Amino acid sequence: MFKGFRSWLANNRNFIFSRYTKDSEETQEPEQTLVQLPPELRKKLVEGIENLPSNPADKEAIVSALDEAFESWQANPNNSNNSIVILSSPVAAVSRILSETLEDWTKQKQIPLKLLPLTARPTAADKIKSKLEYYFEQKESENDDPQQQPEVIVIPNLSWCFLRSLEGLEGIEYLQSLLCDGSCDRFWIIGGGQVGWEYLNLVCNLEAYCGKVMTLPKIEPEEFQEWLEPIIQDLDITFGKPGIERQLLKGDKSNQSHYFHRLADISEGISSVAVQAFLTSIHYAKIDEQEKFPENVEADVQSKLAEDLVVAQIPNLPDLPDLELADQYLLYSLLLHGDLTISALAESLGDERSQVQNRVLVLRHQGVVEQQEKVIKINPIHYPNIKQELARNNFVINRD
Repeated sequence: MFKGFRSWLANNRNFIFSRYTKDSEETQEPEQTLVQLPPELRKKLVEGIENLPSNPADKEAIVSALDEAFESWQANPNNSNNSIVILSSPVAAVSRILSETLEDWTKQKQIPLKLLPLTARPTAADKIKSKLEYYFEQKESENDDPQQQPEVIVIPNLSWCFLRSLEGLEGIEYLQSLLCDGSCDRFWIIGGGQVGWEYLNLVCNLEAYCGKVMTLPKIEPEEFQEWLEPIIQDLDITFGKPGIERQLLKGDKSNQSHYFHRLADISEGISSVAVQAFLTSIHYAKIDEQEKFPENVEADVQSKLAEDLVVAQIPNLPDLPDLELADQYLLYSLLLHGDLTISALAESLGDERSQVQNRVLVLRHQGVVEQQEKVIKINPIHYPNIKQELARNNFVINRD
């Protein structure tokens, strides 16, 4: 049951799921800050971030919502509420969060899970519908048994099923027809981004075809602290501003608590944003060997103070550069779709590919977007400010 699921997960822990930006041509803050660390510490920090599991708070919220929706459907399979939509911010890897949550969940429920085998948006927008039709019609032919057991269909990322273009919404219309076909032996789990969801509701009224819709809640300061604790312990990270000796002598619990409240606030409780802000805050502090300590400071404490320290300063978000109107439309399209190739981005904007390529290059150098191979997405650390800027200019971000 899980062989294909595990294979899909293993093959997709790449740029789409990555928490640390790998675009060598951009100059965003995390790269600049990490260079200040010795190479071995820098490598250790990045590896620690990459190996973090999805935040347990996200997984717990999904399991709770899944249990409620699935049990309600099992009790009344003829009910039209045969699906649950799980929304994340556009810069969160909803596919990864779902994949790590659902493997344990399906083992517990002991029910077949069918994963839509899309790991990216089809290159040609007019092929999205045919790709979906091929998969679901194939499944229908495999499931002709009248004694068929209920099954769970998972769409890891709804963004891969559409493109904002003339023919790019046909896949969504096809999914709508499946969602309302009255099948009582199929339950749907759909992952997606909040901005794309709002857009699809405006143009397709998609929510009317779905059951429960839940948005991942904001991560609390204590949950961020617990999540990052293995890295903090491994690198012996100290929290606070300059004045290291005072923090070590008096303890830095209050500094650490203040740090994570600030981190949760500026990241809006989004793990991918918080990780980037955490990275920008890490510095390597060299202590002056000639510094004089009070007479009451014991020798072992003085020795510790004389060591170089890995320090997490109060986290902040970088300023967003001035954006031209064309940049705003480009960034909005990335928020709608999560990630895009240059060709798909140009098609979604109705602009020439060369023109879009030039704007992307500028935004990459500014650290606003990042690119690996052909895939472009927004740098998470800029997401809160981008969202605010676009909302101020009347782009549809949410219904608030």
